[in-house]
Amino acid sequence: MSEEIILEFLEDGQIKMEGKGFQGKSCDEAMAVFEQALGVVTDRQNKPEYFRTEVRGNARQRA
Repeated sequence: MSEEIILEFLEDGQIKMEGKGFQGKSCDEAMAVFEQALGVVTDRQNKPEYFRTEVRGNARQRA
């Protein structure tokens, strides 16, 4: 699954962002550019994937 960031522009001026396909905190790095450009973050909800360990090399992931 590829990584993507979905931006939703609401009628009241708020913007919702959702990261898909990310594991661990790599989503923070990808979204940081958008957060800096768009303004103040008022709420953040992390998905279960955020708390999973990133797998690199031959390491195995534990659930």
